[in-house]
Amino acid sequence: APATPKIKATLFFASEDGRRLVPAEAEVPLAEGVVAQARAILVAQLAAEPPAPLVSTIPKGATLRGIFVSERNEAFVDLDPSIRTTHPGGTLQELMTVYTIVHALLTNLPTLQEVQILIGGQEVDTLAGHVDLRRPLRKNDSLLNDKASP
Repeated sequence: APATPKIKATLFFASEDGRRLVPAEAEVPLAEGVVAQARAILVAQLAAEPPAPLVSTIPKGATLRGIFVSERNEAFVDLDPSIRTTHPGGTLQELMTVYTIVHALLTNLPTLQEVQILIGGQEVDTLAGHVDLRRPLRKNDSLLNDKASP
C-alpha cells in the first residue's frame, strides 16, 4: 500500500515550567479540505508525545468528537467530556490546554479566524472553571515562548 502523504504541522506543548506554549514541528497526515486537515491536526495534537523537556497540555485520553467550520471561517471543535474529568485544573493549566488547541488550528490553517470549543456537543462556560469558552477564541501570542515562536 502506498504511504499516506504527510505535511509538516506545528503542534504546541507547555514549556518545562508549564508557563509558556512552545511550538514543535510534527508530521501529520495530509487531508483534503480544511475540515479534514483540521481534524488530522487536532487528532495529532491530542495524541502527541511532546519532545523532551516539553510537557503535553492535553489530558491523557482526550478525544475529538467532531469539527465543523462555519462560512465565516470559525472552527467549532467538539471534545469528548473526558477532557473535563481528567483535566488537572488550575488557571494556567487550563489556559495552556485551551490555547494549545486554538494555536494548533490557527497556526496551521491560516484561513481559520477563531476557534469555539464545545464539550460533548454542547457550548460550555469553561473547561475547568477559569477560561471563558462561551465565545470563539483567537490566538494568544502572549502565551508563546518568545525564543521558540515561529
